Amino acid sequence: MKRLAILSLTMGFAAAANAQSSVTLYGIVDNGVQYETGFAGGHRLSAESGDWGESRFGLKGSEDIGGGTFVNFQLESRLNTQNGSYANGSFFEGQATVGMSNDAYGSFRLGNFGASELLQYAGVLDPQQTQKYSFGTLVRGRMFPQAANGIEYKTPSFGGFTVQAQYNLTNSTKWNSGNPGTAPGQAGTSTGLGSSQGRTDGVKLEYNAHQVDMQVVYDEVRDGNGKFSNVYLASRSIFAAGSYVWGPVTLYAGYQHLSAPDASNAGYFGTSTPTAQPGGVGLPTAVDNGWVGAQWAVTPATYITGAVYHANADKGNGNATMYTVSGAYLLSKRTRLYTEFGYLHNSSTSNLGLNGGNYGAIVNDDPVNGNASSTNPNYGHGQFGVFAGMATQF
Repeated sequence: MKRLAILSLTMGFAAAANAQSSVTLYGIVDNGVQYETGFAGGHRLSAESGDWGESRFGLKGSEDIGGGTFVNFQLESRLNTQNGSYANGSFFEGQATVGMSNDAYGSFRLGNFGASELLQYAGVLDPQQTQKYSFGTLVRGRMFPQAANGIEYKTPSFGGFTVQAQYNLTNSTKWNSGNPGTAPGQAGTSTGLGSSQGRTDGVKLEYNAHQVDMQVVYDEVRDGNGKFSNVYLASRSIFAAGSYVWGPVTLYAGYQHLSAPDASNAGYFGTSTPTAQPGGVGLPTAVDNGWVGAQWAVTPATYITGAVYHANADKGNGNATMYTVSGAYLLSKRTRLYTEFGYLHNSSTSNLGLNGGNYGAIVNDDPVNGNASSTNPNYGHGQFGVFAGMATQF
C-alpha cells in the first residue's frame, strides 16, 4: 500500500513536470546532385548533402519556471547525409546552449553558439537564403563563422527593434588569444581548419515590422594569436542589409565590409608563397561584398529567386561577380524540391570559386606550390554550377 502511494505521488510529480516542459526533436535531411565546371582537373558530377540547407538533427527544450520565465536548451549536430559523417569533428558543432528567456526582460544563452554565431542570423536577408551559391560564396564562407565558449543576450522587441550581443571567451591566459595551431597547407598561420580561434564578439541591431526587415551587424573573429590575420577567416565585419515584402515579391539588398589589418603573405604562406600568383598580388586586407535580388512567390508552393553578388578585394586581388537563379516547389509544409544555377565571373587576378575554397593558387597556376585539391578556378577564369535535390524538415 505504501509502495502504491509513493508510485502515485511520483507519477503525479512527473505529470506536473511534463505539463510545464517540452522537448522537441528536429532536423533537416537534404540530399541532391550537382554539376560544376572549372576545377583544376576538369568538370565534376557529384552527390551532395546540404546544398539547400545543411543536414542536421537536434534537440531543443523549454521549461516554464513561472512568472513568464523559461529555461531553454538546444543541442544540434550538423551532418553529411551522403556518407553519415558529422561536421568538423565535433558532434554538437551546430550548437550546444542553455539559457533563460522572458518576454519582458529578453533572453540570454551560454555555451557553443557554433552555427548561430551572430552574423549567421543575417541569412534571412540573403536572396538565396544561404543556399550553396549565396552571400557567403564570394567571401569564402566568412558569412558563417563559428563561435564557442560564448555568452549572448537579446533584448525584447521595442516597436520592432531588438539588440543582440555575443561575447566568446578564449579560455586562455591571454585575453584575445586561444591556443595557436597550424592549419594543414597554411604554414605559420592559425586561421585555418584545425587551428584555434581567438576572442570573437559582435552586436546586431534589427528592425522587423510590417513588410520590412533590416539588420546592422558588427562582429570580430580573431585567430589563435589574437590577430586579424586573414580577411576570409579572422577579420572584422561590418554588415548592413534589408528586405521588403511587396505582395508576392520580396526584394533584397545588402553590403558587407571585411578588414584584416594583420594579414600578410608571410603569415599565411610561410616560405611557400605560390610563385605563380599574379604579379603584385598579395593576401588581401579588405574585401567589399554586395548583393541585390528578388524572390517571387509564383504560387503558394512555387518560388523563383534571382540574385547578383559582387565582391572586390584589395592588394591587387581584383573582383568577382556571381549570377544566380533558383527555384523551389513545396510538396508539403516540410518537404521541398529545389534547384539553383550559378555562374561566377572573375577578373584577371581573382580566382574565387562557387565552392568558396581557401585563398591561394591552384596547381594549374602553380604546379610546385599550388593546391591540387582546390575547388577554385584558374586566375581570371569563371565557373558554372547547377544542383538539384530534395530536402525534408522534421
